Amino acid sequence: MVAQAQIKGVIRLKLGITLVVMLLSYLLWGRSAGIASGLGGAIALAGSMLYARIAYQFAYGPPAALMRLHFAAEAAKMAWTIVAFAAVFVFYRQVAWMWLFTGYIAATSAYWFGLLIQFNGKK
Repeated sequence: MVAQAQIKGVIRLKLGITLVVMLLSYLLWGRSAGIASGLGGAIALAGSMLYARIAYQFAYGPPAALMRLHFAAEAAKMAWTIVAFAAVFVFYRQVAWMWLFTGYIAATSAYWFGLLIQFNGKK
């Protein structure tokens, strides 16, 4: 079982990366880029929180049941991501799509950085 501190650490890292990318894109390229990158990061952040909520319902259990939870969590995260991007493109037509995807990719990269960082839960 993955420690709760590790899961929370990766989610906090995603939030931090989203805020940094949003601020940098706002300062360097303007309001539209800042909003779009923030939306992209928020989509990735919400997907990760949804995944964690579904996949880690039980600390222990039969391996097959735990795998089913992870498959269900990944399916829910993918569905959320598709619906959220579609909603952004439908309801916010003037979105700067490049910055939307930049924010999403930057926030998603936190997972890979999280593999390199050992979060111990002391903060």
